[in-house]
Amino acid sequence: MNYHFFVGNDNGNSEHDMIIDGRLIQQPNVNCTVDELPWSEEQSPESFIRNLQDQLVVTIDSPSARPGMYYVGKFALESGEILDNMQIGIDLKSDMDLPIVNTLAQIAAAAVQKAYDEEKRIPEQLEVEVDMATALPVTQHTDETSAKFEKRFTSGTHHVTVHLGIQRVGVKISMPFAKVVPEATPVIFTLQKDAEGNWREGDIFEEFLREYNIEGKFNGSFFKDKRILHVDIGDGSTEYPITEGNKFLRQFVHGSHHGAGYAIEEALDDFNRMIHLPNSPRQFFSDVLKNPKHKYHARALKTLRRPLETQVRQIVQNVKKQLTKARNEIDLICVYGGGSILMRSILYPQIQELCAEREMQLLYIPAEYAVKLNAMGLDAFVRGKIYEALKNKAAQPV
Repeated sequence: MNYHFFVGNDNGNSEHDMIIDGRLIQQPNVNCTVDELPWSEEQSPESFIRNLQDQLVVTIDSPSARPGMYYVGKFALESGEILDNMQIGIDLKSDMDLPIVNTLAQIAAAAVQKAYDEEKRIPEQLEVEVDMATALPVTQHTDETSAKFEKRFTSGTHHVTVHLGIQRVGVKISMPFAKVVPEATPVIFTLQKDAEGNWREGDIFEEFLREYNIEGKFNGSFFKDKRILHVDIGDGSTEYPITEGNKFLRQFVHGSHHGAGYAIEEALDDFNRMIHLPNSPRQFFSDVLKNPKHKYHARALKTLRRPLETQVRQIVQNVKKQLTKARNEIDLICVYGGGSILMRSILYPQIQELCAEREMQLLYIPAEYAVKLNAMGLDAFVRGKIYEALKNKAAQPV
């Protein structure tokens, strides 16, 4: 069976957000190598299909990553095995195996699920051709690193075995073309258009409309000619690109090693001490913070407050630096990314004050969109005319 997928792939330091074939998949961006399958008794392969992303075990044979068997995402995080994750501020994404392995694993899992949905049986073999857009932090994005990262996906065929208990499905993945863009820039596509290509409307703009007393019909066309300073707060970095309409202004490339992950790392020892654990990974702390019902949620927030204030102070300084460089010629500051949710109570009033004194508006993206905005933008980009033109150009003989 053959499939073709469009993939918008946001490989975050903490979370992996992908839109595969129109479906959003969110997983912790971790994996671990293992020597054997975790299941010994016979379980029906069908019982794995529905929650495959949460119990994902694959064997990878690819020219671009170390071959082996991997637990991926949530299953790796909960396995107690030694995790491979992105070292904040240290690892170059384009050099690492982690984003390659996790991307291939999630695409293969989505293909197995699609085949089962359509055929009501588990196939032995699948082939998937992929068009993909992904991103690198603006501080790491150069012509050289983006070409290198693209090549790791596009060179050769990737063979992924998806393990459904003791049954195996072989998935052959090829990517004739992939595009790596600077992080944060795909968001301009998301703000303007929805998945159907119509001007975006709805609850993503509600607070913005209230804040600036905007009445009547409002949609994403408002942003089509705006000069926007983006503040994309991740785990390990914050990007501050400036866009004008659909253009990324290369002269304002700026990113800094500040984010929620640094605050979490700083608070982690205190948190572990408070809950009587010798250690726990950063991703566990992140999960506790995301879940208000978790018994340790209040304690996690308490240990995080002061380190977060430090990170916010640095981010605001960097925003001011970009505004100075742009001579305050900015229409709008747009704040999003996973870190923006945790920092909101501290950061929002400070950026709001900055906008008021410098005569610009603030669009602080609501929590339910803040993390997936990049993936939504990459998905819109990979389906759009610019991607198609770049792909056609690459296919022409030099």
